[in-house]
Amino acid sequence: MDNQNEGKEKKEKKQIRIPLKVWVAGGAMIIVVILIVVCLIVGITNKKEKKEMITQSTLEEIVNVSELSTYEVIYNGVAKVMNEEKTENVDYYVSYEAKVKAGIDFEQVEIKVESETKKISVAIPDIKITDVNVDIASLDYIFENKKANTATVSQEAYKACIEDVNNESASKNAIHKLAKQNAENVIEALITPFVNQLDAEYIVEIN
Repeated sequence: MDNQNEGKEKKEKKQIRIPLKVWVAGGAMIIVVILIVVCLIVGITNKKEKKEMITQSTLEEIVNVSELSTYEVIYNGVAKVMNEEKTENVDYYVSYEAKVKAGIDFEQVEIKVESETKKISVAIPDIKITDVNVDIASLDYIFENKKANTATVSQEAYKACIEDVNNESASKNAIHKLAKQNAENVIEALITPFVNQLDAEYIVEIN
């Protein structure tokens, strides 16, 4: 009898263990399914949030680096200094070498985002001369009036050279054209990677 009872107890124990394994396995599958669903929801939510981040204000913050020189050129020029009393007479000519920087005010860059057509338009402001540096050691004189060769001539000549290079640079189309091209390249390098990361369907147009 005892042996028979022991056999029954063993069978009952075996029968009890089987449903527990099934339950644990089933529970694990439910947890996995829940995690997959949660991940999908989070992924979709994050994707939507990323697309919504492409806004005009966000892009303006990226390019808002204030005034930036986008082109630098070495300029060689000759300034003409007139006589103060006889303004029709030339006192001397002075040749010089200067570094000229041109660029834009990035705060004035206009950005328009069209979410429906997936288009981003960027308008660049006018190019302007941002910095002029005349090398005073490069000054070389040709005097028409020998009396103009005084101890203070270099100071007067330096001012004349700065004025001359500013006037000349402002009228040089090549400087403005190259500075604008470089400004376009800088803005493209700032905006395009950010846009492509969030939504590669957007097209960036810079003009």
